[in-house]
Amino acid sequence: MDTTTPTVLRVSEPREVLAYIPYRLGFVPRESLVLLGLRGPRNRIGLVIRADLADAGHAVHGPAYAQRLVGHLLDDGAHDAFVVVYTAEDRASLAGDTPVGRSLAHLRALVDWGDPPGPWVVGPDGYGVWGEDVECAPHTDPLRDLEYTQTGATMVLHGHAVAPDRASLAVERDAPAPARRAAARAAARADRHYAEVRHRCRTPGAAFGVPDERARHEGELLAWRRGERSRWERLLAAAGRGDPLPVPELGRMLVGLSDLYVRDDVILSLVGPPPAHLDDAEAITWALSQVFDPGGLPPEPVRTQPGERVLESLARCAPRGREAPALTLLAWLAWWGGDGARADVLARQALAEDGDQRLAQLIAAATAQGMPPGWVWED
Repeated sequence: MDTTTPTVLRVSEPREVLAYIPYRLGFVPRESLVLLGLRGPRNRIGLVIRADLADAGHAVHGPAYAQRLVGHLLDDGAHDAFVVVYTAEDRASLAGDTPVGRSLAHLRALVDWGDPPGPWVVGPDGYGVWGEDVECAPHTDPLRDLEYTQTGATMVLHGHAVAPDRASLAVERDAPAPARRAAARAAARADRHYAEVRHRCRTPGAAFGVPDERARHEGELLAWRRGERSRWERLLAAAGRGDPLPVPELGRMLVGLSDLYVRDDVILSLVGPPPAHLDDAEAITWALSQVFDPGGLPPEPVRTQPGERVLESLARCAPRGREAPALTLLAWLAWWGGDGARADVLARQALAEDGDQRLAQLIAAATAQGMPPGWVWED
């Protein structure tokens, strides 16, 4: 899929907007509240937020949660919102004391349904505008109408796809068994070597200040890290050319990513070269500021797409317990690219494997708060 040129859509009908939402999210929402911020005199779609109905409709915390969601839209410059509820519940629940009904009630206090009309409700069989009178059927038009739209045709033409549900955004360890075994063998050998290098850096000669020993062992560790950086660059170049990625190299790279210095170099390679005057510590601080701070850099597909291919290949062939660093970086790339749903799924997948992944914790917190990447908003 070529994402170097953004897909421009001009829609004027609600059903076109409804058809657009799964493509924007990357999956078909279930039991969800979706808010599309409308900006400017032409009602351009800005920030898109999806929330679980269970959270937005919580009897105690729901009102504050809804207020935060609307606050994010206002911070993004929205003057109004297009509101959609995805639920399999029946009509009566839309006005009742249920997560669906409470979600709408909490939001109703903050958003005027008048123009554009709403909220819209998408159910298993149809869609329509909800009314306070439960006799006003919300599912008035057949759901298949959303499959035959200008929006859907345009998105498919540009190579965009929709996952059947949110869980499908996760990366499965689904490489062929021989590839997984080969990656595991390479990772085991690389891990032994990495452990030996680190152990020698902690030998008594290094610890008690024997200059020659300490310099030699530290130089060995630096050489190992340079080798892993070169390995990443080779894999990145192969991915950019569309070449097959050697499985033994992937296995060794899995160990490389467990080293924070190597991981930081991977981040720098995906963000872009830092200013020449910065040292290593300042360079990674600069790179993260370009991603997280307002007015930061948007991702450059020429850099990030090969990186994403390598990281996905790493996660798919990783032995159990080895995939968390690759998943964390994939989550970071997804969030930076504005795909908050996939970022959240991948961050949680990484944390399930290794709860100490600090970058995954940061991404999970950002998605939970609906915080967009820095390039989305200005100072």
